[in-house]
Amino acid sequence: MKLTGRIILLIGITTTIILSAIFSLLTIRYNQQIEKALLNNARTLYQMVVTVRDWASDYGGVFVKKTPDAEINPFLPHPALITQDSDTLVLRNPALITRELSNLSKLHLGDAYFHMSSKKYINPQNKPDSFELEALNYFEKYGNSKKEFYGFEKKDDKLFFRYFAPLYTKKSCLSCHEKQGYHEGDLRGGISIHLSAESFRDAKRQNLQFMILASLITILILCTILYFGLHKTIIHPIEKLTLAAQKIEAQDYDFQLQPPENVSYEIGKLFNAFNRMRDSVLAYLSKLKFSEEKYRTLIENSFEAIAITTQDGKIAETNSRFADLLKISKRAVIGKNIRQILSSENIKSFDEQVNAPYPTRHYETEIITDRRDNIPVEVFEISNIKLAPEEQITFFYLRDLRLRKKLEMYSIQMEKMLVLGELSAGIAHELRNPLFALANNLDYLNKQLKNQPAFKEIYPELQQSLNKIHKIVSSILDFASPHPPEFKRINLIEIIDKCLILVRKKFEKANIKIHQEFVGDCFEVFADPFQMEQVFVNLFMNSFKAMQDHGELMIKGRCKNGSAEIAVEDSGIGIKEKDLARIFDPFYTQFESGTGLGLSIVQKILTQHQIKITVRSKPGYGSTFTLSFPKIKKKDIS
Repeated sequence: MKLTGRIILLIGITTTIILSAIFSLLTIRYNQQIEKALLNNARTLYQMVVTVRDWASDYGGVFVKKTPDAEINPFLPHPALITQDSDTLVLRNPALITRELSNLSKLHLGDAYFHMSSKKYINPQNKPDSFELEALNYFEKYGNSKKEFYGFEKKDDKLFFRYFAPLYTKKSCLSCHEKQGYHEGDLRGGISIHLSAESFRDAKRQNLQFMILASLITILILCTILYFGLHKTIIHPIEKLTLAAQKIEAQDYDFQLQPPENVSYEIGKLFNAFNRMRDSVLAYLSKLKFSEEKYRTLIENSFEAIAITTQDGKIAETNSRFADLLKISKRAVIGKNIRQILSSENIKSFDEQVNAPYPTRHYETEIITDRRDNIPVEVFEISNIKLAPEEQITFFYLRDLRLRKKLEMYSIQMEKMLVLGELSAGIAHELRNPLFALANNLDYLNKQLKNQPAFKEIYPELQQSLNKIHKIVSSILDFASPHPPEFKRINLIEIIDKCLILVRKKFEKANIKIHQEFVGDCFEVFADPFQMEQVFVNLFMNSFKAMQDHGELMIKGRCKNGSAEIAVEDSGIGIKEKDLARIFDPFYTQFESGTGLGLSIVQKILTQHQIKITVRSKPGYGSTFTLSFPKIKKKDIS
């Protein structure tokens, strides 16, 4: 809310509270005066009735000439007399006189009347109502210390003022009431006065309306006078200061603040102080801007990726090199938590000592990207750098290690290749002589037993297997000294069927079901058929070892953008995420019976064929090896 609105609200609330209190007191006072007037009227009427009763009581009642309307009181011992002139006189005791006067008051005064009541009434007409009974109990409780009892009561949708005062037994009253057990001074009953309070209620309502209207008019007048007075002397100068502060907030310093005319001395000093503050801020910001540009240039032109984070780890500033590593814009990087970007697993810390005024850490980890190819980085972290008493930042210097890791991998691969070359030479020497002997002996058996049906049935399979062993030995040598594949137009489905013939018995014996599903007509490719057989047999046997003695092998083929895609999916033990990057390394295996060359040979063959292989696996749920074959080129078709 603006200051003007706040001042108006404050003035309105203050004047409203003060005037409301004043007018409320006046209203209460007015109501009390009206109530006091009603009370005085009730007291006067009560005294008049009591005076008449006392007069009648002092004379033992009054005899009046009987008229047709004058009833004889059956509750009196001598209610009537006959005069010498034969006139009948009837006795009017104080109670009867009071009742008849009350009836006359109702007739002549309307809603103003009185009633006598007692808890020990003789005449049923003197029975007390609820108000009178409450009053009688009140006087019985407090005795002579209380002289009256009054309040407001609503009857028939009309408001009445009820007044009740007690009647105590006098000596003159004992002639009639001594038989009831009364003694002089006892509470015998009381007189209840009914006065209409409708005019009182109307007066209160009218007075309340008048007070509300008067207070609203007074508040409006006072607020108007105070507002215009304050606006000229305080609000208007403050508004100018506010506009100037907003300009400074918007980094607009090209202005000179002039105080309004006829302002107070204090306001003038405030304007001058504001101008001096503006000049000081402008000078400081100029220095700060130069310093910021200098250090920003150094950070932006750094060869290393740099990130600056707040205490809670959120990135506050970074250079372009850091954003380039994540393949996103600098704007998208700001606000991210550095701990969600740098992997907390497999951190390799360096133990060298660093002399620095702030806590430092030097370690190697990975940048987590939306893609699966996380980026290895070397991190130099400087923390708890204080910019303000309650503000600390942390510097992160990141060095991209992908090139170094690739060189290290190539170096390791070359070492493995050298070892494999030496091993392959030994394998060739050790296996080729036994293979040559087996081949000669098989030819000899064929010459001797070629007419026997049993041998004729197994001879082709033995010959094919022996040739297969010979080619595998050659492939190991090829791994160390590769030769180009012999490309031919082949059908992948036929190749897979041939491979399944070789492994089907082994799978059936282990209760492993094999399912095939091929969709499309793009499965003719150019490749070396023998090497493709090696690829699929190795993949099938790898799945066989992963499934142990039960499971399902699913071979799916589909066409994707005109190219063939073959997926070999098993329900085996799966591969841990940390081991996925190593499964194609030579001599790496998860199985005790494995040599670690199967998937290495597969990768080597696929690389020569420019066939992309992807692996998806989850421990306990199996693995899927997907081969994406290139399209057949026109020159291959011709």
